[in-house]
Amino acid sequence: MTSTALTAAVVAADIIVCTAVLATIAYAARTRRRGAVRAPYVLAAVGVVAWGVLAFVLAREDVFATDAGTTIPVIAFGIAVPIVAGIALLRVPGVRRAIERIPLQWLVGVQLYRVLGGLFLVAYARDEMPGEFALPAGIGDIAVGIAAVAVAYLVATRGAARARTAVLAWCAFGIADLVVAVGTGFFSSPSILQQLALDDPNLAITRYPFVLIPTFLVPVSILLHVYVIARLRERSAATTASMRRARVA
Repeated sequence: MTSTALTAAVVAADIIVCTAVLATIAYAARTRRRGAVRAPYVLAAVGVVAWGVLAFVLAREDVFATDAGTTIPVIAFGIAVPIVAGIALLRVPGVRRAIERIPLQWLVGVQLYRVLGGLFLVAYARDEMPGEFALPAGIGDIAVGIAAVAVAYLVATRGAARARTAVLAWCAFGIADLVVAVGTGFFSSPSILQQLALDDPNLAITRYPFVLIPTFLVPVSILLHVYVIARLRERSAATTASMRRARVA
């Protein structure tokens, strides 16, 4: 059973990240051009809160919990659905414009919260999680979180264009870390998919409170990486178009 202190820490981490996301949405709403509709911002804020509350309720009800006979872990949907929904929102012009108004260094630097992956290492030290999952997931998250601050500083001081390579490399590293964490989570927790930690199944990651991390924090992190990459692609496309117009002129 997870200790009270760890439970409080995981729940606090979710609340902190949710608050940071809402603050970023509020910033984008305040800086929107005069006359622009507020609906996309309100919808985004409501969606984030609803998603966070739903993940919490389902976690408390052990909806994501697995055992040795589980064939299709429900947690897979808890991870995939918000990611697909968040990526689909990029097709909405109002959402793209809102993301454009958020400073790129904010979108990068906010992932400092990934150092909270150190909670996996604490759980491992307390014999509450197997090392096959906790070590790569915890160490990787800490590295990504620390790197986020350095990359955000590069963006702020050198500009997005000059820091592009560093940002993309960081995004690749951050996404790879999440893929490893999710993969080892699936393969170490009880189900027909389990291939790791056979003598010490990873019960904690599919149960409250730790399941809040893959069902809320992981999708948030993936989407932040996707939005950063989208920002860089749009900026690059705009620069290329501008250069072509200049040559034609």
